[in-house]
Amino acid sequence: MNPQKPTILLVDDSPVNIEVLKETLSRYNLLTAMSGDEALELAFSRATIDLILLDVIMPGMDGYEVCGHLKNNELTKDIPIIFITGQTETNDIVKGFEVGAIDYITKPFNFVELKVRVKNHLAIKLGRDQNQRLMRKIEGVNKKLTQSITYAKKIQNASLPSSDYLERVLPEHFVMLRPRDIVSGDFYWVGQVDAKVILVAADCTGHGVPGAIMSMFGIAFLHEIIGIGGLTRPAEILNELRRIVIESLKQDENSEVKDGMDISIATIDAPEGKIEYAGAFNSMFLIRNSELNVIPADHMPVSYGEIHRSFTNHEIVYQPGDCFYLFSDGFASQFGGTRDKKLMQKGFRKLIMENHLRPMAKQKQVFETFFDKWKGTTDQIDDVLLLGFRM
Repeated sequence: MNPQKPTILLVDDSPVNIEVLKETLSRYNLLTAMSGDEALELAFSRATIDLILLDVIMPGMDGYEVCGHLKNNELTKDIPIIFITGQTETNDIVKGFEVGAIDYITKPFNFVELKVRVKNHLAIKLGRDQNQRLMRKIEGVNKKLTQSITYAKKIQNASLPSSDYLERVLPEHFVMLRPRDIVSGDFYWVGQVDAKVILVAADCTGHGVPGAIMSMFGIAFLHEIIGIGGLTRPAEILNELRRIVIESLKQDENSEVKDGMDISIATIDAPEGKIEYAGAFNSMFLIRNSELNVIPADHMPVSYGEIHRSFTNHEIVYQPGDCFYLFSDGFASQFGGTRDKKLMQKGFRKLIMENHLRPMAKQKQVFETFFDKWKGTTDQIDDVLLLGFRM
């Protein structure tokens, strides 16, 4: 047999009909069977049959029964079956379709019609087979990519501060991080220089793999600026981070890559009883005496931008019980609710105000439960990062 040609199984108890079919369809690879049992044996032993022409009225097992067995078997269920029959009553035709046939050809054969129907159904079958092969190939590629990205998530998670470290250096706090995809463009970073603790919440351009790559740059740069360079003043950290991002990514007004990050940095100076803050687009919330205060960020990115001045450094003398929140825009931007609208900053602030008196661990549970309920079945549109701490 020529492996390049489609293979057709001809099933008919009449030797004359078999010979007529063989002569008419001689351009294809042909297998023949003269009973239902013989047809099933051939079909179950071969995986290369592309089409079956099946007689209905045969001694023993009729064509309907044979078709039922073929459609209930995993190996043969996708092989298209055309009934060849002299039974032209509507009930007979309907029964054939009900058991799984895709077409029927009446006896005596109209040879032109026979050839056209066989050709068309083979074209459909071969096209479907090609699509299935492509789908399997795509699924294989997707599986490998997903496995790689899942492993990248482990690397990204390992680069984040451990919960033990956060418990040691931070006051009462929580961290909520929800990647939109497997890996995240949002990240947080915590470091310590002498008695000062520096807390960073960042939202990198993009999400998924591009955002995650940018986040790894950000983490490395922060280690260099704070961990090695010893900078603690948030505005100075942002100025230096912007310089390194622009230099490392070779950004200028003509460059294609102008990715960067929106970021909030808070430095807790417990001996002095103050918190310093600076931000690029992302503000910080302070709740004191049940009143929400917005500590504003500069409207400049940590990347090449139209405005290029030093970031503003804010100093806040904190009081016991003050609650601070750093965040990306993912929570407020999420669509959901009964009207499938964005939560927006108004709804986000209201949610925080309603829950700021709870213990921080309980707040995290409330925010996560609210987010899941708000989002419902709607797709998450962005990475989500929310950090809270109470002095």
